[in-house]
Amino acid sequence: MPADDTSQFQLRRDDLAWRVVEQGEVVALDLRSSEYFTLNGSATVLWHLLAGGANRQQLADALVTDFEISAERALQDVDDFLAACARANLLQENQGVPASGGG
Repeated sequence: MPADDTSQFQLRRDDLAWRVVEQGEVVALDLRSSEYFTLNGSATVLWHLLAGGANRQQLADALVTDFEISAERALQDVDDFLAACARANLLQENQGVPASGGG
């Protein structure tokens, strides 16, 4: 997974269904692989941002704000999460495309 801060990452739009359930957790189903994912805490924050598209720095900034962790720790967590999503083929990446301001 490239660590380029200009790359925008976004959840795959096809064959990926997800819902927010009790206490803000996300439940996702990859319809291609029939894999089921449950996310809570920081992963839920990142997932919501990735739904609309975000770059590494935007993702890390959200973790720093929401969980009061260091920027270094946030970037490591973001890289780990993006790598896990990439391994599961849940992302589409648009290198060099500026990310929109989260939401």
